[in-house]
Amino acid sequence: MIRGFWALLMLAVTGVGLAGCSSQAALPTKTDPAPSPVQAAPAKQPGRVLKPAAHESALSTYSNLEYGVAFRYPRNFALAEDGGLEEDKTEDNSGVRSQEELGREEPGAILLATLIVPDDAYPNTTFAGGSVQFAVNRYLAAGSCRQSLLSRLGDSSGRNGAETIQGVQFAWIDNDEGDASTEFFERDYAGFTNGACYEFFLRVGVGAGDDSDRTRLPDENKILGHMEKVVASLQFEAQPVSVLDGAPSLQGTRGKH
Repeated sequence: MIRGFWALLMLAVTGVGLAGCSSQAALPTKTDPAPSPVQAAPAKQPGRVLKPAAHESALSTYSNLEYGVAFRYPRNFALAEDGGLEEDKTEDNSGVRSQEELGREEPGAILLATLIVPDDAYPNTTFAGGSVQFAVNRYLAAGSCRQSLLSRLGDSSGRNGAETIQGVQFAWIDNDEGDASTEFFERDYAGFTNGACYEFFLRVGVGAGDDSDRTRLPDENKILGHMEKVVASLQFEAQPVSVLDGAPSLQGTRGKH
């Protein structure tokens, strides 16, 4: 009886051991997960420097806060402000006027800026010089602004017309004069706004051709067209008007709505 009991006990222990072994064998082998590949950081691209457009970098800006105006002009043009011209510049073929000359022709006119075209701007031609001058006259009324333009040139039969620049109508007129060696082609503009007459004077000097030279006559109309871009870039800024500067009917009404 006792022997039978021990036999059964041994059989039970052996079964439990086999079951344990069988259970462990059924479990899958644990493996460490494969490391994820390290992604390389994207290479830093060098910062891009924005360059100004070619036509922008070739221009400079003239501005006058007192008169509330500004315009753009080619950077290679020489600029003289407030009539500050060298004496020899008034005697060359650029056709510029000094402040004294302009004052005699048009009393009250103030020469604000003078641009002088480089002598070598039109190579292999008889281009003798060119200039753009800008002036203002606060003593001219709207009606006399254009009339002064015509009377100063002394040739009201010249080709003329009108052009609107930033909402302001400018009259213009062509004229030419010269001697045996140099002829000057002129185109002047006059427009009235902000209680003043604003004027541009364009000049192109053309030397006489010579059969022995291998140079050609320049196209004065094309050169004047280049200068007109300066005129077309004119900008007006609103200027503060004091009570004393206002019309009599409006004085004393500031602040009322």
